[in-house]
Amino acid sequence: MRRLIVTDSTADIPEDIVKEMGIKVIPVNVILDGKTYKDCVDISREDFYKYFHHYRSLSTEAVRYEDYALEYLQLIRYYDEILIIHCSRHLSETYNVAVRVDAEFGDSGKCRVKVIDSGLCSMSLGMVVIAASKATLRGESFDKVLDRIADVQRRMKSYLAIPTLKYLAKNKKISGLKSLFGVALGVKPVLEFNEGRMEIKTKLLGKQKNMILAMMETIKKDVNSKAINLSIIYSGDMGLVERLQEVFQSTFDCHEIYVARFGPSIAINAGPESYAVFFTPHD
Repeated sequence: MRRLIVTDSTADIPEDIVKEMGIKVIPVNVILDGKTYKDCVDISREDFYKYFHHYRSLSTEAVRYEDYALEYLQLIRYYDEILIIHCSRHLSETYNVAVRVDAEFGDSGKCRVKVIDSGLCSMSLGMVVIAASKATLRGESFDKVLDRIADVQRRMKSYLAIPTLKYLAKNKKISGLKSLFGVALGVKPVLEFNEGRMEIKTKLLGKQKNMILAMMETIKKDVNSKAINLSIIYSGDMGLVERLQEVFQSTFDCHEIYVARFGPSIAINAGPESYAVFFTPHD
């Protein structure tokens, strides 16, 4: 039985894990000064960040229907089962494109396909995909893997430190009134995913060098003395990442730790100074 786990590039899964687990990553599109690039395929993270402040316009675009359909038709000919796990439909149209393609071509072969809206993005989505891949490698059934996906989704905790909301506001990824309020007051918001939407978890005032560490008491309540799997994602400052990892490892029982850099599709919306932690209980 040949099974494939599919996601999109907003998952920010490190390339070595993608290769090791045989995950299929479909790139979304990033548009820089009017030119379209396939995320992390036509442009690397390094080049993107190097020239970030030189671009006059930056935006993102979901996988186009015709590109998705071509990938889909090729995959269902080879695999018996495919689990497709995408970024929240409230943040990207890629999930909706996948649903349309599956509705039109799902009967073209004998492959069993399930398209899932993760309700998440970046490595919170990535951790769901990794959990599904590990369950598959353990030989678990299709339905058992679906249960595992739902469990990780339900228990995912997210803390996204966004020094400014102007990028999210510009690309309409968060309520306009909330974003304007934050920018106007110079508030530093920490965001979370709630039912697929990106919402403000709290607002920090003053000069908070590490916004997530400023919320450690709240994080401790979320962890609730349990062992966790952890992801730390960043745009620019690796020093913040090292400090976060040091504190989390000394404070909590961290079993799996993933460190990754936001890809262009996420950084365009979150900004070049954003960072985040995602964690779930370790089973």
